[in-house]
Amino acid sequence: MASVYRRALTTQGSARFVLAAFVGRIPISMLGIGTVLYIQEATGSYGVGGTVVTAATLGEALSAARIGRALDRFGQARVLVLCLLGHLVGLLGLLVTVSAGAPRPLWYLFAVIMGGVFPPTGSCSRARWSACLTDGDLLGAAFSLEAAVDEVIFITGPVLATVLATAVAPGAGLIAAGVLLTVGTLALAAQRGTDPGPRPDAGAVERPRVFRDPALRALLLVLVAVGVSFGATDVTTVAFGRQHGLGAFSGVLLALFALGSATSGLFWGARPAGDAFARRFLVACGCMAFALWLPWAAPNVPLLIPLVVLTGATVAPSMAGANTVMERLVPAAARTEGFAWLQVALVAGISAGAPLAGATIDRFGARSGWAVAAGAGVLVGLAALGGQRAVLGARVGPEGPAGPATPGAVAVGRSEMSGRPA
Repeated sequence: MASVYRRALTTQGSARFVLAAFVGRIPISMLGIGTVLYIQEATGSYGVGGTVVTAATLGEALSAARIGRALDRFGQARVLVLCLLGHLVGLLGLLVTVSAGAPRPLWYLFAVIMGGVFPPTGSCSRARWSACLTDGDLLGAAFSLEAAVDEVIFITGPVLATVLATAVAPGAGLIAAGVLLTVGTLALAAQRGTDPGPRPDAGAVERPRVFRDPALRALLLVLVAVGVSFGATDVTTVAFGRQHGLGAFSGVLLALFALGSATSGLFWGARPAGDAFARRFLVACGCMAFALWLPWAAPNVPLLIPLVVLTGATVAPSMAGANTVMERLVPAAARTEGFAWLQVALVAGISAGAPLAGATIDRFGARSGWAVAAGAGVLVGLAALGGQRAVLGARVGPEGPAGPATPGAVAVGRSEMSGRPA
């Protein structure tokens, strides 16, 4: 298993950009739980914290595709630095306004800024992989590695944010997130050798037809449902742990969820997918749809632990599969935008799942939040089942983009996957 990942990481410059993107992505798992804990301390309500997180994720959803388009056209270095500066303004503004008891509309305004220009280091890392690798199975392994890295982030980030917020100061987790994001983003922006851009031709490339192409539409619907489950799981895990007198342990529960995901993702990616990449994605979605019901069955924390690990084991294969399918569906010059659309779908789902779970918990108690995650599992299954024909119909053409997409497909040749700008 290790050999395929060793081959990917020995590609020139890949280990360096993976490390930088890893540091820059840790705040993804810290900002949501850090914001909920910070605002819950100030207001006493998980629901209010969830709505502020929703504002941030909606801001990200509205701008992610535009930022992805800018990354494709102007290159990563310039865009990443500008995004970082804007994000820090939003983060500091949120910390100050909440601390000072300023009117709540200001909280939401700075949250929208904070999320709207969050530097997309994950999309940038995947775009660099796509530009560096020509072997389809090796690229699939690289995306599985990225999914595993995401889960390591969700192992370390929530624990760090929770411990800092509960043991140091309510806002310490958010401050640490800002520091890590600054270090990782600047380190990634400095690596010009693996930057796929700037690509002046990106402006002339047909943009991904995400709402008209059946395969892309199905893929995004699945990611929205997955996002709902993520938002519900984060808020519910924190509330469930606190209800049982284990406030800091809620971060450990989220880490166990991510550990199950990272482990399964690495094994999943080590197996060559070949032309069965779409079928494997749909199978992973089916497993996730079932597993999201498991935590609801746990009456206490000891029984919750193994169920959380099993549920998490279905996440990385689904996310890696989504990235592989998207990589095959869009032309190289618009690939960062394609990955950004996946992020749009994910955060749109989170923006619905987090406040819905928070409101449910406020009214019915912590355990009821798992019902929201279980409902998201139903949505994952329905979205995957409804889009099965379109996703399986997605094909990879031998000569690159084949003009207007046929129903269910945008043809992208193997040579397109590794094309660098002249």
